Amino acid sequence: MRFHHGSRRDGVFFFAAALGLLAAARLASGQEGAWTTNGPFGGSVYCLVPDPTHPATLYAGTDRGVYRSDDAGVSWRAANAGLPDFRVQTIAVDPTTPSTLYAGTLTPNGVESVGIFKSTDGGGSWTDINIGLFDPITSIGPLDIWSLAIDPKNSNTILAGSRFSEIFKSVDGGQTWQFKTLGGYNVGLETSAFQFNPTNSAQVLAASTQGLLRSTDGGETWGGYGNVNASFFTLVTDPASATTLYAGNITGSGIYKSTDGGAHWVAINTGLPANQGATSALPLVIGLALDPARSTTVYAGTYGNGLYRSTDGGSHWSSIGTGMRTTSITAIAFESSTLVASTVGAGVYQSVDGGGTWTPTNAGLDAGIVNSLLSDPASPSAVYAALSDGVYKSADGGGTWQTVNNGLPAVPISALASRPGSPPMLLAATLGGGILKSADGGGTWSASSQGLTDSSIASLVVDPTNSQTLYAGTDHSSTASQRVFKSADGGATWTQTSLDAGQNPITFLAVNPANASQVIAISENALGYYQSLDAGKTWKSVTTDASCGGINTIFFNAAGSVLSAGATAGLCRSSDGGKTWAVTTVGPYSSVETFLLDPSNPSKIYAGTSPAISGGTGGVFQSLDGGQTWQQLGTGLSDAAVASLALDSKRGILHAGIHHGGVAELVFPVDRKPVTSPPPTGREAREVKPR
Repeated sequence: MRFHHGSRRDGVFFFAAALGLLAAARLASGQEGAWTTNGPFGGSVYCLVPDPTHPATLYAGTDRGVYRSDDAGVSWRAANAGLPDFRVQTIAVDPTTPSTLYAGTLTPNGVESVGIFKSTDGGGSWTDINIGLFDPITSIGPLDIWSLAIDPKNSNTILAGSRFSEIFKSVDGGQTWQFKTLGGYNVGLETSAFQFNPTNSAQVLAASTQGLLRSTDGGETWGGYGNVNASFFTLVTDPASATTLYAGNITGSGIYKSTDGGAHWVAINTGLPANQGATSALPLVIGLALDPARSTTVYAGTYGNGLYRSTDGGSHWSSIGTGMRTTSITAIAFESSTLVASTVGAGVYQSVDGGGTWTPTNAGLDAGIVNSLLSDPASPSAVYAALSDGVYKSADGGGTWQTVNNGLPAVPISALASRPGSPPMLLAATLGGGILKSADGGGTWSASSQGLTDSSIASLVVDPTNSQTLYAGTDHSSTASQRVFKSADGGATWTQTSLDAGQNPITFLAVNPANASQVIAISENALGYYQSLDAGKTWKSVTTDASCGGINTIFFNAAGSVLSAGATAGLCRSSDGGKTWAVTTVGPYSSVETFLLDPSNPSKIYAGTSPAISGGTGGVFQSLDGGQTWQQLGTGLSDAAVASLALDSKRGILHAGIHHGGVAELVFPVDRKPVTSPPPTGREAREVKPR
C-alpha cells in the first residue's frame, strides 16, 4: 500500500538490477507517462452479493464502484465501466437473469447524487436509470440510494430505499421510478434494507429510520409495523422459516428477533458489549447474516466493535474475527464452507473455520485508503504506506507490498514520520491507538504515547532542525476539544500545548525549517489555520484570503520566508507572514491535498490534488518554476484524490497515495540536473489528513 535488510554485495547488485529492469519494462510496455498500481489492495466494501446461479461469483460495492470475483472472493477485478467514482452501497442481482445487476450509490455530503445504475452484462458496463428518482417536495434528483431489492416472483419489479427521501418502485426493470411514500426531505426517511416474503412477494418489510415498515401490496403503500419503536438498519429472514427475522439497529439498541413475521420483536443482546459513547449503548449493527446450512448460526457485523456470532439463534453472542485489522464489518456471504466478510477500510476477509480465524483476500481490489507515504529513511528506494488497515512496505518500486504490522493495533494509521539515527526511528500515528515507534524498519512496533491523553492522532511532524522535537494533532469523536501535543525527547513523553481547537480536528502540522519556533496546525473544519511563534507555547488563529478556500496543507521555502498553502482553490502563497495571499490555480477545479519538493531541484514541486467539485480534476501536478505554473503529470489519475506523495529520485519513480485507490507509481527519466542552490529542507514524511 519495504524493508532493506542488508545482504551480500552480489545480492544487492541483483536487487538493483532487477529494479532497473522493472522501470525499463514499464517504459518499454507503453506505460511511459501512465500511472500504474499494484496495491496495497483493500479498502472499504459496503456490500457482498453472490450470483444466485454461480456461487463462486461475487459482487462487491466499494468506494470505487463495483468489483467482481469469479473465485469466491479470493481475487477481484474492477467492473466499473460507466460507473462514476463513488461509493456503491447496495447491489441487486436479477434472480432469473443474473447477468443483470443494479447498483445504488451514495455520494459524499455536498456532492451531487448519481442515483442508480444498471448492467446487463455482469458488470461489464453500466448505464444510469434515474427517470423519476427525485424528491417529491424539493424536486431534487437523482437521489442517494441505501438499498435495492428485486421481487423474487417478478424481476421487473424493483424497490429502492433512498437517503433522506422516499421508497421508490419500478415495474419496468428500472427504466422509470415512482415514489410510494410521502414526506420527502421534510421527513428525512432513510430505508436501508428490504425483505420480500419468499412465499408471497406482495408482503414486504423495510428497515428504516422510521422503524419497521410493511407493505401488503408489493410496495405500493407502506405503513409502520411491529411493536418496537426504534429505527432498523439491517433486516434478514431465516431461510428455514419465513416468519423468523432478525434486525440490527445503529442507534444503540442492538439486535432484535421476531418469530411472527415482524409483528413482535424481542431484544437479543446477551454477550454484546454496552460500550458506545457516554450512554454505554450497544454496538451499531451494520451487517447481519444467517448460515444457510444452519440458520441458528447468526453473524452480526458491527461498526467499531468487530464481528459477533451466535450459534443458538441469537440467544447468546460471542466475539470472533481473529486476524481482521478492522473492527467494522459490513456484510457476510457464504461460499460453501467458506465465509467471506466485507469490512470498512480493510477490504475482504475469508474464514474456513466458521469465523474463528480470518485471512485477507484482496488481490486486485485496488480501493485501499492511503493516508500517508514515507520514503524508507534507511533505504530511500523503498517506501512505506499508512492505510486504514495498517502499514505496508514496498522494496521494489511499488511492484509488490507487504504488511509490517507486528505490534500495531487494528486501527487506521493516519500519518507516518521518521527520526534520523542509526537505525532511524519510524513513527506511526493512529486513530485510536496513540503513537507507535519502530527501530527495525517496521519489523516490530511499540507504544510511544506516554503523556498523550488522547489516543486518536491524525497528524504528526518532526522538527526538521531538531529530531527530538515532535508535534501531534488529535482527531477524536468525543466532545472534548481537539489539541496539539509536543514531545521534546523524540516521542518518549508528550505534553499538551495550549491550543484549544474546539471541535476542529488537527489534520496537518508543519514546522518552519528556518525558524523552528513557528509551528502551524491545520484543521479542515476551520477557516485558515492555527499558528504558534513560540514553539507551541501559545497559539493564534490566522485567517487566509477567502479566495484560497479551505486550507489542506502548508510548506515553507528553504529560507522560511514564503508560506505556501495547498487549498481547495489551488496554491495560495504568502511572503508577509500570512497577511496577504496570492492564488495560483494548479488544475481545473483542483483542491491541493499535499506537496512534495524534489530534493535535487529546488524549483521542482509536485502537488497531489483531488477534484474540488464534481467533474473537477484530481491527480498529480508538477511545477518546474517554484509553483508559478503547473502541468498535470502522467495519465490515469485525473479523477483520483491524491493524499500523499513520495519520490525515489534515484530510480525515477514517483509514488502517489490515493484516497480509495492504493499507491500509484509513475516511472520517468531521472532528472540529473545539477543542484545550483541548496535544496529546501523539511520533514522526511508528508503528513496528510486522513479521510
